[in-house]
Amino acid sequence: MTPAELTIAFIEDYKKWNDFAYKLGKEKTSENNLKISSAYHDLIRKFCSVSKEVQPLAYGSESNHCPDQESIVTESIVGNTASIITKFQNRNFDFLSHVYEYEFCIENGKWILDELYLVDKTGKFKCL
Repeated sequence: MTPAELTIAFIEDYKKWNDFAYKLGKEKTSENNLKISSAYHDLIRKFCSVSKEVQPLAYGSESNHCPDQESIVTESIVGNTASIITKFQNRNFDFLSHVYEYEFCIENGKWILDELYLVDKTGKFKCL
């Protein structure tokens, strides 16, 4: 898969995970927390290196990544690295938008998601 195809697939899978986590998270139990965490780590392993260290989990009633609201703005591939910039535009509130940068590298002959950043006026912040 290309970095652009992986970005789209990640957005779709992240949305599914977020919705699953939000539904399960309404009932706060250690079993549900374990299921949410396990599903997130499965998501990360699908797109990233097996050694990827992640930030603390965050999910909510509205997913931070959603195929209906996030689209690719630019794609840059230079050698074994790639950068995809997306814009998330909230469908309910026009004033809410976010820019994300997906960084990819080639590992074992295939593209993997190396890092995901939320980008704003003050900098880039890891959000995987």
